[in-house]
Amino acid sequence: HADNAGMDDCLQQLLNNTTAFLETECPKVLVSKAIGYAVIAGSALVKLPQILKIHRAGSVAGISHASVLFEFVATLVNVSYFLPLGYPFSTWGENAFLLAQNSALYILHAHMSGGLRASFLLEASAACASGYVLYRRLVPDFVLPAAACGALGLRRCTVSCEELAGTLPMLLGLVGRLPQIAQNLRQRHTGELAFITYLLNVAGAGARLFTTLQELDDPIALAAVVLSLGLNLVIVAQILLLGGTPKKAANKAA
Repeated sequence: HADNAGMDDCLQQLLNNTTAFLETECPKVLVSKAIGYAVIAGSALVKLPQILKIHRAGSVAGISHASVLFEFVATLVNVSYFLPLGYPFSTWGENAFLLAQNSALYILHAHMSGGLRASFLLEASAACASGYVLYRRLVPDFVLPAAACGALGLRRCTVSCEELAGTLPMLLGLVGRLPQIAQNLRQRHTGELAFITYLLNVAGAGARLFTTLQELDDPIALAAVVLSLGLNLVIVAQILLLGGTPKKAANKAA
């Protein structure tokens, strides 16, 4: 991937010889870096509309607890995966900001749906412990059953802790989004889900797809971005097609 030395070389070429600069890979590298940092900047506030909408409504109606929990854990594990790898911050840094916001959203949801009870403390403690274990790569390699390997089309059956940390957020993202998607279909509305938050998620995932292809040779990171883009597109479509909380439900909550 493009490292700091490569960036310095590109900037030097840009200053000294514009024609030579345009004939190299440097324009793609600089565009990728710019997009990467734009994604990070946007991620710093991407959950704010959702948090404010819940706060104004005084309700978490229509928002799946499982979805909030799994998204919080997924971003925690994502940070645990990327931190030890030494990848440029521009290729994964939004996960750090998303973790802070998903933590706030998780606490807010728990507070408004029954209070910060023992079950919340247990969930949060287990999630943090799991994140630490994966960050330290403390899980030993393990072997999947041959039948599972064949069903998944894997070339080898041994899974390392690093691969587990990279794959787990995809599974959590899928498990987290599906209850929300199913709940939206079941209730025929999308409750207090904030359209702007999910639209920004789609834009960010699309931009991150470009930077991942450009800067990283990491199929796990690529698969995670593609899955995130697809799931967020589904929820954006649901918000547009189904709409938010019906007026009767909103008045009743008020």
